[in-house]
Amino acid sequence: MSAPFRRRGLVAAGLAVSSALLVTSCGAEQERVTAAAPAQPTGTVSASPSGSASPRLTDDQAQRQQLVPAAKVTWDKAATTALGEVPQSKLVEMELTWAPPGASASPDASASPSPASPSPSGSAGAQTPVWDNTVAAADGTVTRVWVDAVSGQVIRSEPEPDQDAEDKSELAARLKAATVTPQQAVKTAQGRAKGTVTAAELDDETWKVDIVDTGNWDKTTVGVSATDNKVVSEDVDRD
Repeated sequence: MSAPFRRRGLVAAGLAVSSALLVTSCGAEQERVTAAAPAQPTGTVSASPSGSASPRLTDDQAQRQQLVPAAKVTWDKAATTALGEVPQSKLVEMELTWAPPGASASPDASASPSPASPSPSGSAGAQTPVWDNTVAAADGTVTRVWVDAVSGQVIRSEPEPDQDAEDKSELAARLKAATVTPQQAVKTAQGRAKGTVTAAELDDETWKVDIVDTGNWDKTTVGVSATDNKVVSEDVDRD
């Protein structure tokens, strides 16, 4: 065989060996990469920030979250019922709360919070939402009337035992001076805060109206003048 043919044979053989080594090296590298990659479990989804838990509620916010949705009777309907218990009376104060000890439970037990939830302070295990109303006759005599916030029925009514003549006189004068009705004051307050009305109180010459935001369970107290229906204060309780 001539020298050129031998050289061409040696070159071809060298190229074949190099190709074989390259293929072997690439295969080994691929095996190492495959072995190093962690196995991905099927059907799993990585957690995203959007799936994070919502902010923890405070104790007061958690109680509002239970109490407010449980009430089916609005404040104005409860007030009308309470005023019907005392002829020619006026509303002094009202608040959405839990039924006092010994009060009749609401017929619609399904509307009340779960019995497994903590019992509110002073409710002695009762889980019926009620409107606790204070109404006064023209002479200032006070009567407390509890209205079931689910059925709308009066479950207890009793006069205030600790009133003296001076207390009655002062309250009668305050009610007479309040030319703005609670309905008007609430409407004004709702123009400043959105949510569910949970309380209204005639405090000196100001109606204090509590409104709970059912989006975050904060409570806003709006002060409305009882003489000219203007907003005089606003306080947000985020606790």
